[in-house]
Amino acid sequence: MIGIWSGLLRWTALLVGIFVVLTPVAAETALQLYAKYVSKRVRLFRSDAQTGWSNRPDLLAKRTNAVGRQWSIRTDKNGQRIIAQNPSAGHKILVLGDSLSFGEGVEVEDRFDVKMLSSLSDTRVINTGVMGYGTDQEYVVFTKWKHLLETGDTVLIMLNQSDYFDVLRRHFFGRAKPYLEKEGGTFVLRPPRIGFWERWSYSSRLASVIARLLEPPAAPENLDFPRSIEIIRFILGRVREKVPRGVRVVLAHQGTRDLLEPKLGLSSTIFCQFVDICVDLDDVLAADPAHVLPDGHWSASGHGAVADALSKAHHD
Repeated sequence: MIGIWSGLLRWTALLVGIFVVLTPVAAETALQLYAKYVSKRVRLFRSDAQTGWSNRPDLLAKRTNAVGRQWSIRTDKNGQRIIAQNPSAGHKILVLGDSLSFGEGVEVEDRFDVKMLSSLSDTRVINTGVMGYGTDQEYVVFTKWKHLLETGDTVLIMLNQSDYFDVLRRHFFGRAKPYLEKEGGTFVLRPPRIGFWERWSYSSRLASVIARLLEPPAAPENLDFPRSIEIIRFILGRVREKVPRGVRVVLAHQGTRDLLEPKLGLSSTIFCQFVDICVDLDDVLAADPAHVLPDGHWSASGHGAVADALSKAHHD
């Protein structure tokens, strides 16, 4: 009788072990097949020790946006979307931003900077936008590219409502990101704390899901907006200090009117002291609500507001 029970226990343990091993394998296989044949979504990002994640280089992919339109992504060796422009143009515009700068949901020829190039002579764009980035990550990107800037060039910083939330995060959609921490009366930039699940998630669909589930939720009502403003002001101040002589800094910002003014009574000029030209996109929206397309991106008037500012920076 003891031998029978011993045998049953061994078989039970073996079956449980097989189940424990096969269940994750089956789940991973199912997720990989779904991504490949159903959603047809290739991975857009790779792990980055400085920014947390970055666009994959030499990528060719298609996505469907929020309104059901298909859009394509083609990146170069730096992970930037490839656009038609003159690579030897005399002036450069370094664009720092997130999904709006990247052009999420639209073909690259409809992206704001590409449309602006037609009105900016002898100019080329270095658009470093990455979906999900906060102003802190954009600052890290700026430090990587600023060595290319020369007198007459322009840095365009895109600041929108999501940045007030993003600069307070240490993770975003299961991915670690750099963050600023107060120390000795100033802020210190900390590198992303990329853990096991995050490293694995760049090759495993199952690990990607688990990494997102492990991320603590960020409740907007609990976010410290005065702190996020302090962080953004600090970052803009550092950009102002580090930008090469003769390079103009343009800030195009959105969200003060709808987010910060009602909550804190702040003016849209709170960040303008750090830049040469300030563009309040809330004013554009208020004057022409139709400038936002159904998929959340700009129409001609949105492009025009920033293009006018860049043209002014270019000619001043």
